[in-house]
Amino acid sequence: MYNVANAALEMYDLGLRTGGTREEQLAGFVENRRTNRAALRDVRRMLNIIGSSSIADPHTRSAAYCNLANCLDHSERWAEAYDFYLLALDVDPTNGNAAGNLAQLLMNRVRSGVGQTGHIAAVYDKYVRLAQSLREGTVSFAGERTAARWDGLEATESLGHLSHGLNDLDGQDGEYRSWVATYRLALSAAVEGLGSEDAHWDGAAIEVLYGTSIEEMTPPILAEMNVLKSDFLVSRRLAFDGYVQVSEGPDQKDDDSGYYVETLDYSLYGTQYSKLLLAQRSALDVLDKTAVVANEHFGVGDNPSRVSFRQFWAGKDGRVREGLQAAPQRSLAAFALSELAFDMDKEGMYAPSQALRNAGTHRIVHAAIREATGVTVDARSRIDLFELVDSTILALQVTRSAYLYLIDLVASWNHPEDHPEGGYLPFPSYEYMQYPDLPDPEPSGEGESKSEPRSTEMKPGRSEPDMGDLSGPSQGEQ
Repeated sequence: MYNVANAALEMYDLGLRTGGTREEQLAGFVENRRTNRAALRDVRRMLNIIGSSSIADPHTRSAAYCNLANCLDHSERWAEAYDFYLLALDVDPTNGNAAGNLAQLLMNRVRSGVGQTGHIAAVYDKYVRLAQSLREGTVSFAGERTAARWDGLEATESLGHLSHGLNDLDGQDGEYRSWVATYRLALSAAVEGLGSEDAHWDGAAIEVLYGTSIEEMTPPILAEMNVLKSDFLVSRRLAFDGYVQVSEGPDQKDDDSGYYVETLDYSLYGTQYSKLLLAQRSALDVLDKTAVVANEHFGVGDNPSRVSFRQFWAGKDGRVREGLQAAPQRSLAAFALSELAFDMDKEGMYAPSQALRNAGTHRIVHAAIREATGVTVDARSRIDLFELVDSTILALQVTRSAYLYLIDLVASWNHPEDHPEGGYLPFPSYEYMQYPDLPDPEPSGEGESKSEPRSTEMKPGRSEPDMGDLSGPSQGEQ
C-alpha cells in the first residue's frame, strides 16, 4: 500500500508545470490537483492508514506521515501538515526529512507575513538545527540530495519566542493549557505553545480589512468569527474535561448524578464519555458554520440553511467556487478549504470522524472497552474508548485548521496593493471596547501592535510559496 501511494504521488507531481509565469504555474498546480483530486484523496487516506498502523514498522509509518504532511502542505493545508510532520518525528525521531520539510513549511509562513512571524521564525530555526543534526536519518529516509538541501538551510537567528503560555503550569488552568499545547488546539497563529502569556491567548483573528466606509470595514464576519471561536472553545473545554475524567479510570465520577443499569457487555456509561461524544459533535458543528460564514462574507449566495462544509467550497468537478478567489495567484487558501472538505467525504481520511458525528447526532452511540462495533447505520453503535478519544481530538484539530485557513482566505482579499486609496482599519479587542482606559492586550504575543499597519514586508495576506517549494522532495521517502 505504501509503495502504491508513493508511486501515485510521484506520477501526479510529474504533471506540475515548471515554466511560464508565477500565475500560470499556480493555476497549473491547482488544476493538476483538481483533475487528480479523487486519486489524491485515496493516497492521503492510504498514507494516514499506514502511519497509524499498529503492525507497520516505525520507519515506514514515519515515512507515510511525512509524505502525507508534504501532500497537505503542497495544497496550503499547513496546519494539518504541521501535525503530521510532528507525528512522523514522534514515530521515528531520526526522520530528519520530516524536520527539514517542517522547517520549509515554517519559512513559507514567515514569508506570507501572516501571524506571529517572529515566533514562527524561531521555531523554524529549531527545526533547521534538528534537520541538520539528523542528516544520517535524512539520507536513510530520502537520500543524499535531500540531506544536502537541508544542509543549505540557514537560521534566521530570530529573537521570537518558542512557546508562550507554558511557563507557569502550576498556575491557573495549567493542566488545561498544557493539554491544549500538546495537541496544538489553540486558536492562535502560533505553531507551538499558546501564542501569548495573556489570559486571553486564543488570539487568532482577522487582523485588518480595507475599505472606504465603516460598514465596509466592519462586516458581519467579525461578529461571526467571534461566535465560531467561542463555540470552539466550549467544545475544547468539554473535550478536556472528558479526557481528564476518562484518564482517571472507569469509576463513575463524583459530579455524575446518573444511575446507570449494568448491561454486562463491556459498555461504558457516564457523563465523562458523553462529554467526549458531545465535544466531537459540537466541534464539527463549528466546521459547518465556517462555511456559513464564508458564504455570507464573500457573497456566494447559497441559502444559509442549506450550507454544509463538505459541499460548499467547490463544485462537483472540484473547481473552487469563483467568488472565493481574489486572484489566481492567491487561490491556495480557498483550495485548501475545498480539499479539506473533500477529505471529510465518504472516501476521505476524515470520513470516520464525520460518520461518528452523524451517528451521534441521529442515533445512539456510546463507548465500550471490548467488542466495539465502530460506527454503524444501526440504532446503536459501540465505539472503542481509545478511538473515541482520538476522534474527539482529531475533530478539534480539523476544525481549528479550517478556522485558520478561513483567516488566510480573508487575508488573501486584503493586500494593501489592492487598495491604493488606503482605508485601513485595525480592530481593537472586545475587552478594550469595554475598558478603553486599559491598554489593549496583544493576542499575537509578538509585541506587534494592532494599531499600526504592517510594513510591506509584513503585509497581511498570504504570498503563495514559490513553485519550487510546492514541488519539493515530498515523495523522497524510501
